[in-house]
Amino acid sequence: MVLIIGCNEHSVETRAREAAEKIKESMPDVEARALAQKVTPEEVKQAQGALKKVNEYLGEVTGTLDAVTVNSIEAFQRAYGLKADGILTEKTQRVLQEAAAKNG
Repeated sequence: MVLIIGCNEHSVETRAREAAEKIKESMPDVEARALAQKVTPEEVKQAQGALKKVNEYLGEVTGTLDAVTVNSIEAFQRAYGLKADGILTEKTQRVLQEAAAKNG
């Protein structure tokens, strides 16, 4: 007979949930960081227009950096092998403009 003290199904599940919550809390909120980036409305308009040309953005070109725009930037970045963080870096803007020019 084997007696295991302190281990039961409930405590394992509870510990797993607590561990998952700690991991989640330690992960950076990529979208929040992307939404907080310092870009001008004109830069956002240019990005939205270029994203439309490469079929990554279906919204209106407004110059407003919103979740739809950030998600479109991330999708573009993934498709072009860039760091998919939704941040309009100089490199992302350059690659985006080049891709839009090819599709334009």
